[in-house]
Amino acid sequence: MAGWSAMAGTHQFVVPDDTQAKALGQALAAHGFARVTARPSPQGGWRITAFDEGPYPVDHMGHRMIEAVGRAAAAIARQHGGYPEGGSRCDVSMLPLLRDADAPIVCTNPGARPPIPAITVVTAPPPAPLALTPDTAQDVPIDLSGLDDIPWADLEHAHGSAEDIPELLRALADPFGDWDQTLDELFGDDLLHQGSCYSATAPALPFLSRMITSGALPAKQRLDLYVWLLIAAGRWADSLLEDADRAVAQDRRPEPAAWTELVNLAVGEQLPALLSRWETEPSAVRFVLACLAGLYPHHGRQLSDRITLMAQEFHRTQPGAYLLLAEALVHADDDRARVAAADIVAWETHHDPGWLDAAGVTIAVKAGHVLAEGALRALSTVE
Repeated sequence: MAGWSAMAGTHQFVVPDDTQAKALGQALAAHGFARVTARPSPQGGWRITAFDEGPYPVDHMGHRMIEAVGRAAAAIARQHGGYPEGGSRCDVSMLPLLRDADAPIVCTNPGARPPIPAITVVTAPPPAPLALTPDTAQDVPIDLSGLDDIPWADLEHAHGSAEDIPELLRALADPFGDWDQTLDELFGDDLLHQGSCYSATAPALPFLSRMITSGALPAKQRLDLYVWLLIAAGRWADSLLEDADRAVAQDRRPEPAAWTELVNLAVGEQLPALLSRWETEPSAVRFVLACLAGLYPHHGRQLSDRITLMAQEFHRTQPGAYLLLAEALVHADDDRARVAAADIVAWETHHDPGWLDAAGVTIAVKAGHVLAEGALRALSTVE
């Protein structure tokens, strides 16, 4: 966005047919969009594009404003059997280049501008350091027995056959190996590439837990593994929210993306052994354990008092806000979880307020998504 004078953009939606496309185009134009086009989508149905001329300031408030306009437009799309499907942001000078002049359906309202809903943005609480000390690591072997019993060649990751996963897991367990590079290849490139899960993802996760519980890894490396477990656990809720609007339009329940449910279950199966380490872990690791406990309240209740105490310790800080959310989720208190999640979304610039409005998804899933997506940002200050 460097060099932008002001921001504009587009909001895109999908409806089943041309009749609904025309009706939605007219409704969006009447709502205040100066230009709305529609054309058949390669994926089926019709794609509607509402051109939002703005201008919006090129800052956090500007993004919140155009997002709020998009959510209001999405509500109109739902009334016409449609659902949102992305959009774009650009400098105001670039918007005329996206006009889609030959679209078969064009609705205009020259000079109009859609109303901007009220925006509530609060000052973020301060970050707080999360310690990685005291720490102990022992010179003990890591048990990887059973690794070769898994038919990895029959499984897949982002780049094809998963037959290289045992080698990567063994490299990760080598105290003299290149930890960061191996971990990034194993999860960033292969097993959780761009947030997707694969058939090989779930079978690999128990070996991370073994590395953690072995006592052989220092706190920083244990924290890295806990973080990847939290990321893996969050893919299920993320995919449900991504499918929510489409599911409502198609009169069905949201469906999780491929393999995300098995991955979520795999993390849950490891959690009792990991949560039992609370007393021996430093605060940075306890923070991630509290977040995992919030995603799996049936396991996490055993830590409810400890999470409450930690939330009090970090009161009025960014980690403290996520600990309050984890506490509410552990207690299955939907009202408190909703409030805690909304408070975080009001100041965390990377969160989409639309997450909390998703239809067909429980409060626990929506608030858990806020927890899983945002907690890692609160780990930015680790000492």
